[in-house]
Amino acid sequence: MKFLNKRKLLVLILLISLISQMQVYAKESTKKLVQDEIITSLEDMQATMIDCKYLKVYKKPDYSSKIIENIPYGKTFTVHDQVGKWFSITYEDISGYVFWNYVSFVEENISKTSSLIGNSIIHYTSSENRDNNINIACKTINGIVLKPNDEFKWSNIVGQTTLKKGYLKAPIIVNKKTSYGLGGGVCQVSTALYNALLDTKITPSEIHHHSIGSAYSENDAAVAYGSKDFVFRNIYNFPIEIEAYSYKSVVCVNIYKFD
Repeated sequence: MKFLNKRKLLVLILLISLISQMQVYAKESTKKLVQDEIITSLEDMQATMIDCKYLKVYKKPDYSSKIIENIPYGKTFTVHDQVGKWFSITYEDISGYVFWNYVSFVEENISKTSSLIGNSIIHYTSSENRDNNINIACKTINGIVLKPNDEFKWSNIVGQTTLKKGYLKAPIIVNKKTSYGLGGGVCQVSTALYNALLDTKITPSEIHHHSIGSAYSENDAAVAYGSKDFVFRNIYNFPIEIEAYSYKSVVCVNIYKFD
């Protein structure tokens, strides 16, 4: 009888332990799903044109396709999605495609009544590996809160871009030449973050620029683990929060006053 009671007790303990482990796994799985969530659209972002007097709208994402509209300089249009190097857009009652290189996204205006204190939107030549690396870097810095006088140090937060973290090989710039390396593309994220900082009173204590400049921004912030870091400190008397996300070739970084 005592043996049976001990056996029942052991089974009960094992059952409780199993249930507890399943609950922990469920929580971790839910957390992972949230962390791994990927932006699946451009959420109808507003844009205008650069480097052209008017923007040609094509019926299909192909230069051989029919031109259905010419958008005058200074006008805005709505971007819905990306197909290769083309953005699908609407302008008034016209829907079509425009080439990515002539698009400039309209950033949200910053006002004294808004919690937004800095923002930046940049886009670049998209590729599967580069998009992957940028998405990982964005998720790494997204949601970071810096209290007054807290320091943001890229090498500590994003760190080394390794296969274990999911980074892949993509184009990088080394000694004024294009090469391939793990994490190629993360400089688009550091650059977007730097451009968002330019709206604020924060000045980086360490910043580096690419040796041959940057095609996606005049104000670039190059990072290379062990040699080029990106460092700044929250000089405000209130906490700030970083929001960062990407979709294909578009990187968005916002800096908010954290309540």
